[in-house]
Amino acid sequence: MSNVNNMYRKFFGFKKINESPELEEADLLNHMTDYRGGVVYQLHNPATAIDVRKDIQQFAAKKKMHIIRTQFNDAKGLGFFQFRLGEDPGKESQRIQGFISQLPEVARFKFTTGQPTQAPQQPQQPPTDIVW
Repeated sequence: MSNVNNMYRKFFGFKKINESPELEEADLLNHMTDYRGGVVYQLHNPATAIDVRKDIQQFAAKKKMHIIRTQFNDAKGLGFFQFRLGEDPGKESQRIQGFISQLPEVARFKFTTGQPTQAPQQPQQPPTDIVW
């Protein structure tokens, strides 16, 4: 490589790909088909929880998405939003995933249904079709 190219690279700070530091991005644990209206996220720094919450609320208002339910644990940096499903859930999931994944404060997020993770146990009833 010529000296001119080397000077150009040094001046503008270009590095080889393997020399550049790793970028920290949100983990994409989602598939578009997993979207049922709920989004759970975790932050790198819990001190930014209120700012992230406001950003997501402003985004939802701008895109005319209605927030049904929210739940936050600011001390742990966890948050949950449940959106009303619209005409095209696939388009909504792409918008939400695109917005939340570009927030530098978000460590990871996941689509969820917003339902309890464990269904309540139903009591066993004896079969009624057995004749004694």
